[in-house]
Amino acid sequence: MAKRVNSRKSILAIVFIGIIALWLQTIPSPSSAGNKLRQSAVKVYSQILEEERTILVSLPDGYESAEKSYPVLYILDAEGETLFPKCISTVMDLNKKDLAPEMIVVGIWNTDRNRDMIPEAVSHRPGSGGSKNFLNFIKQELMPYIQKNYHASDYSMLFGMSNSALFAVYALLEKPTTFKAYIASSPMIGHCPDYMHNKAEAFIEKNHLNGKLLYMIYGSEDSHRVTAYVPNFQNYLNSHAPEGFSSKLEILDGEGHVPDGSLFRGLQFIFNH
Repeated sequence: MAKRVNSRKSILAIVFIGIIALWLQTIPSPSSAGNKLRQSAVKVYSQILEEERTILVSLPDGYESAEKSYPVLYILDAEGETLFPKCISTVMDLNKKDLAPEMIVVGIWNTDRNRDMIPEAVSHRPGSGGSKNFLNFIKQELMPYIQKNYHASDYSMLFGMSNSALFAVYALLEKPTTFKAYIASSPMIGHCPDYMHNKAEAFIEKNHLNGKLLYMIYGSEDSHRVTAYVPNFQNYLNSHAPEGFSSKLEILDGEGHVPDGSLFRGLQFIFNH
């Protein structure tokens, strides 16, 4: 009888040890726990847009113990499964090569892309024309939220692609002080070319672009709404913008819409100044 009891105790002890070992395996290591902490999704309610927006936030390695503030890169169209991680990887790669500093990366998910990204109402994009409110949301609600809750410096950048690249250029012309630098990959200027030209003309005359940086890029096989309008727009900026404004346009031969490496090249341009 005593042997049976001892045998049961031994079995229970083995089972208990196994449970403990399994439990220990599920506890995240300090590094993996840190990774979970540094990349998170938050909900921000916008009074301006009257809706809740999903925001992704990625913090640099060592953020928790660092006593410093970081520049902030805002990414539009961030709801794609691969886009945001790819942007974070690009930022880390540039930092490892000493081509850019560590930074906080903030991704903004879409709710109504036509409304938010196209500044003028156009018939071929139903619901378009709400960029002003979306920009006000970023400037008046989102950026103060990031400043309050994270170690963010006042150096901020905006990256957009296709329609959101059009928005990035619009944001530069509408409220130039919102960001220090703007990266636009395949900006769809052709959605509303006259509107964008008039906007550029108005703000250049007021000298509001002094000290700002704009990087645009597209492929030679890109959309007609890019290739037929962006070069003339860039030429106008170069010939009329104030001396303190710096812009660059790259056209990649053989590439299509939103070329790979757009963010990498754009950040290189920004941090070479």
